[in-house]
Amino acid sequence: MKLLLNVVLITIVLFIAGCESSCCENVLLTQSVEIRGNQTPVPIIKGVPTSIVCGSTITADGRGSYDLDGSIVHHIWVIDGIRQNTSSSVSTTTLPCDNKVHKICLTVTDDKNASQKVCQQVRVNRQNALLSNPCDLDPKVTFEKVNNTQKYNFSCKESTYNGQRIDDQTASECTWLATENFIDGNIVDFSETTGATKTIDIDLSTFQSLDLTLTVKNSECERTLTQHYILPEN
Repeated sequence: MKLLLNVVLITIVLFIAGCESSCCENVLLTQSVEIRGNQTPVPIIKGVPTSIVCGSTITADGRGSYDLDGSIVHHIWVIDGIRQNTSSSVSTTTLPCDNKVHKICLTVTDDKNASQKVCQQVRVNRQNALLSNPCDLDPKVTFEKVNNTQKYNFSCKESTYNGQRIDDQTASECTWLATENFIDGNIVDFSETTGATKTIDIDLSTFQSLDLTLTVKNSECERTLTQHYILPEN
């Protein structure tokens, strides 16, 4: 809804030329003109869950922010009161393993210098991470684009168990769950699959981001890692 900034009274003073001094009068014409102002931009944060396991990386995605009557020219990210060293619409961070609630804020400014801020909170769940992962099992995701296709291969082979890299020969098992987010707002959840690699066919012309969850487990323990991906076009 547009904000009415001001009402300007334009006073036009007309002097009637050529009349006698005794009949000359100032004729006052007034008109009210509504000057409607700029709409405030709307900041939107995606990719920030309400809680994460200690060690998980968060990619806060502000690309869904918008300005109805102009464009967004500045993004400012602040985490726990500390401004981040980035002006991008996306901010990636790893929060301390402190079992506390952290605040991630995004302020957007439009081309007419109007701004608005939004914040989200996320808890780092250190206690649950320790209880559910008593062994040294560290999940890690690597990915690469398949040449001349729109497919991406995601791999868990760089994950480690007791400091050693897992591979297809170990008893460790990798389970994948993916959610693809599209520019038009549609969301597609892929079914859960198991294996050392997961291939996803992505239409980059409609794709916005991907939320990918990897669970690595063996006979002793399991650990889950969730990450937010914005994949390169090339």
